[in-house]
Amino acid sequence: MPTLTPEALIGTWELVRYFVRFADGTETAPLGEDAVGRICYLRDGHMFGFMARAGRVPFASADRLLATPSEKAQAFDDCVTYTGRWTLLDDGMVVHHVELSLLPNWTGQDQLRIPRLDALGLELAAHVGEGAARRSAIVRWKRAGKT
Repeated sequence: MPTLTPEALIGTWELVRYFVRFADGTETAPLGEDAVGRICYLRDGHMFGFMARAGRVPFASADRLLATPSEKAQAFDDCVTYTGRWTLLDDGMVVHHVELSLLPNWTGQDQLRIPRLDALGLELAAHVGEGAARRSAIVRWKRAGKT
């Protein structure tokens, strides 16, 4: 497995798969098995990520101010996005220092990611919850433009 360095992370990555694995081993794909997304790590220490359900249904109006409450709720449920700065810790963990997020609770928070880099790409995992609700959110990425 390649050594994880800041240089190894820098660039644009395309989503391969986003899924959640529960303590009992079951898995689910919150945005569907064909979700789309990008994450970018910039040399200046900034990052941004966006994941969404494929084939999202457009609002009835292109004016977002005219969207219905149900359209807004579905749009929220169908994506995960945030931006901020990133740090690679000495122990190899990646920290996303969230400055702006669709989920307001994440703004101003640090999101810890457990990385794994191999020939196929980058995997970022986060462990959340306690006891029977404990789960791992796992996101697999490949370099943008690679098939």
